[in-house]
Amino acid sequence: SSQTTLPISPIRLSLCHLHTLLYCLTPDRFHTFHAMRFITALTVSATAFLATVSADMLQINNPTDGTVWKTSVPNFVGWNGNCASMGNDSKAVKVDLVNGPSTAVRYVATLGNLDCSGSNTRADMTVPSTVVSGQYAIVIRTSPQQSYTNSFQIDNPLQPAAPSTASVPTQPTVAAVASNTPAGSTNEASTSSMGSGAMMVLAGAVAIGFQLA
Repeated sequence: SSQTTLPISPIRLSLCHLHTLLYCLTPDRFHTFHAMRFITALTVSATAFLATVSADMLQINNPTDGTVWKTSVPNFVGWNGNCASMGNDSKAVKVDLVNGPSTAVRYVATLGNLDCSGSNTRADMTVPSTVVSGQYAIVIRTSPQQSYTNSFQIDNPLQPAAPSTASVPTQPTVAAVASNTPAGSTNEASTSSMGSGAMMVLAGAVAIGFQLA
């Protein structure tokens, strides 16, 4: 015979402490409640995982589209956020200049180091006079995910752009930049696969929840 599910009276519910609430539910309500708690817990875990993955990525606001830098003079890199989770390494993060298409990003020069461990949001960098005029991008070697800019212009009166110089497309991919890290630097993997894994875990949790319900 089917079981009739009756509403829980306010009086009965008020007598239940939080830790004994499950005993006040009918079996049907128990399984549904348990499944929803399981799904909620995994949702929170997946969200925290994705936040951790992207926590060290600086949001660079200078240079950006339309910015023009000059060689042999100070130019500033500006950003939002910090990389404090890198520990002591966050006080001296390498800044590299790169160019080329996103499928074949080339290392050009190291501009220096910056401190993104706390409230700093700006650092001055000087482009060497040996850099030819053209389109470039900057990569800040944060970890686990590197931080990068859109393409921008560098002008060098002593080194005009060659006719065959290839332009850097908007936002070179992190994977391409990492694959062209100069010797001595650590290659960092893209977090897209980790983000996909977290979403798969969440989808599995929802499926389990429906089965339990």
